[in-house]
Amino acid sequence: MIDVLVIGAGISGLLCATELQRAGVSVRVLDKGRGVGGRMATRRMGGGRLDHGAQFFTVREPCFQRYVDEWLKAGVIQEWFRHAPSDSNAAGYPRYCGRSGMTDVAKHLCESIKVHRSQAAVKVLRTENTWEVRTATGEVYRCRYLVVTAPVPQALTLLDTSSVDYAGLDLAALRAVRYDLGLATLAILDGPSGLANHGACPVDESPITWIADNQQKGISMDVPAVTIHASADFAEEHWDSADDVRGVLMLEAASAYLQSSVLEYSCHRWGFTLPLNPYPDAYFHNSDLSLLLAGDGFGGPRVEGAALSGLAASRALLDTLS
Repeated sequence: MIDVLVIGAGISGLLCATELQRAGVSVRVLDKGRGVGGRMATRRMGGGRLDHGAQFFTVREPCFQRYVDEWLKAGVIQEWFRHAPSDSNAAGYPRYCGRSGMTDVAKHLCESIKVHRSQAAVKVLRTENTWEVRTATGEVYRCRYLVVTAPVPQALTLLDTSSVDYAGLDLAALRAVRYDLGLATLAILDGPSGLANHGACPVDESPITWIADNQQKGISMDVPAVTIHASADFAEEHWDSADDVRGVLMLEAASAYLQSSVLEYSCHRWGFTLPLNPYPDAYFHNSDLSLLLAGDGFGGPRVEGAALSGLAASRALLDTLS
């Protein structure tokens, strides 16, 4: 049996696990996917590399800056761009990305902690002072403390299988947390995109909100490739549409900004993107049950918000363990 089991290998879960391990706590991480990083995701297509979830992150808090400095020194991340000093929108904050994609950060963190991939947790049991987690493949993990960093609705669905009152009067507030749906179209171009501003292009008109040039970003150097994000309303309307419907509509909207033609494209759905109404605290802690919940549903929609939630959860757990 291990001290702590973390469910979810996004930035929140991985930083929580890293802090615990550095403090000498035995910890393991479970994730249902083959990859790690959550929405800090990168994929290959048509010879190119494209970030199809979070496009960058910023840093404001010293406890997260400590990690960012480590990643910069190790060559894991790079600065993509920053606003001019005259820009009032987060002026001066560098926008960081992985050197070969946003998933680089998660992969780097996984080098020093044990992560079990393709392990979807489907049931949890609480017996005396132990949590037992069962996965879809039949594996069983036992731990003294359980940390769940999956999107809040998924976390609650899992904890509901425990048949214990895990949140008490706080359950209503946890169930109230909602997320936008997300939809991205990834496109390989026959030439440079022509996007200005380092290839970072916010769009104010539906159905799209953002275009990013992965070549200018520095992760798809040899192949021009763009990521196009849809508005939440469009993602909901076309959640079940075929790619040749939703993808074409998004590409048509993006064509006014692009100077090259599309050679191939693919769409990707995100069931949980920006939390619309995060839980009021940085994490949820039921000390009697040795249970913590963390993630962007607590820390807020930015990558740093999720990171800070994971770090705060680790501090709370270390205080309990001490």
